[in-house]
Amino acid sequence: MLALPAAVTPIVPVGVAESEWHLSAYRPSVRRGRLSFHVHNYGMDPHDLAVRGPRGYRSAASAIVEPGGDGILKVTLRRPGRYTLYCTLPGHASRGMRTTLVVR
Repeated sequence: MLALPAAVTPIVPVGVAESEWHLSAYRPSVRRGRLSFHVHNYGMDPHDLAVRGPRGYRSAASAIVEPGGDGILKVTLRRPGRYTLYCTLPGHASRGMRTTLVVR
């Protein structure tokens, strides 16, 4: 008798648009679990993406996404709550490159 594979939680894709000085996610809320942020840089400067959340959660930053380029950041968000998506480059988040994502 063959064993069935364990249930695999699907990765939820979330589109993210970046430009000077704006960042937006195409989904305002998601279920907790594995997420794949698909980033497109519509701006003229390089940007990256990171996530910060409840209880001091901080993801690693994505690779730098060059103007017109695409990048991916994969994370697992286990706790419900409000998370901030932001660009970690100096001064970018304070100029508006951040948005809130609600995890249910």
